[in-house]
Amino acid sequence: AGASPKCAPGTVPPTLGLSSGLLPGQGLASPPMGIGQQQLVGLRKAPGLPSMLGVPGMLGVTGAGNFPAPVLDTESLAQMRYQQVAAEYEQIKTLAVDPQVQDFCEYHSLDGRITRLLDEELKKRKDTFEEDMKALWISVEGSKNAPGMVMMKVKEMRMGTFRGLTALDKKVHAYAKRYRLDTQAGMRLAEVLEKREDADGDLEKLAKHLERSNRPSSLLMMMLKDLREGKPLKEPKFSAAVGSRLHDKELRELKKRSRSRNDRNRGGRDEAKGGRHDKKKPSAATASHERKH
Repeated sequence: AGASPKCAPGTVPPTLGLSSGLLPGQGLASPPMGIGQQQLVGLRKAPGLPSMLGVPGMLGVTGAGNFPAPVLDTESLAQMRYQQVAAEYEQIKTLAVDPQVQDFCEYHSLDGRITRLLDEELKKRKDTFEEDMKALWISVEGSKNAPGMVMMKVKEMRMGTFRGLTALDKKVHAYAKRYRLDTQAGMRLAEVLEKREDADGDLEKLAKHLERSNRPSSLLMMMLKDLREGKPLKEPKFSAAVGSRLHDKELRELKKRSRSRNDRNRGGRDEAKGGRHDKKKPSAATASHERKH
């Protein structure tokens, strides 16, 4: 009497259970968990969530498949930083427009889009960059539509048909200036002459036609068809047109002859009036001696 009934280990007597609100057979209640502990348990049990080991403040959380985070030494961190800086430099270098390209585009009033496109293509042609720039200056010089001409050159670079400046191009460039050819005509002439056997002979024969025309570029573009087909050039059968190079030359020679004739006539009139105009006047002593005798 007065002894508490025996109970199985881990259980409470019935009277204690009833007084504490526990049902028979239940163990003692665990201490209530804090909010942080409940959240950790929930995270640990949630499927698919990564391990929290290695995260600051979560060192007490464990679970299957958790591994400590790798620790980088100073040398590894320095190498990673170097690679990052090098990559950033290469990116800036790639994005920056070459100064020569920038000057070219500013001179011809090209917008930013064309400038970037041209710079991108020229960066792929580092071995021929200098010759390409010279060819671009010559190609666009005197062009009435510089943006359109540059875009055509960009397209040729993409297709692999763009040609740099050759010795023949330099000769044709000087030839085009002499015979008043526009940029487009000069470029087409250089392209056609590359496939001709006697380019110098063709230039001499073309000159006889071009110097007689007051529209040499248009005339040349019509004659290029025969050159492409390999036909020989014929001698010109028309006289010099007004305003042509030969006509201007003839006018200059005519004015020169007329000026020389006028000078001779003026000298003759001076001689008729009182002897040669360049004859020296006699001195006073000589004149006095002649009067005495």
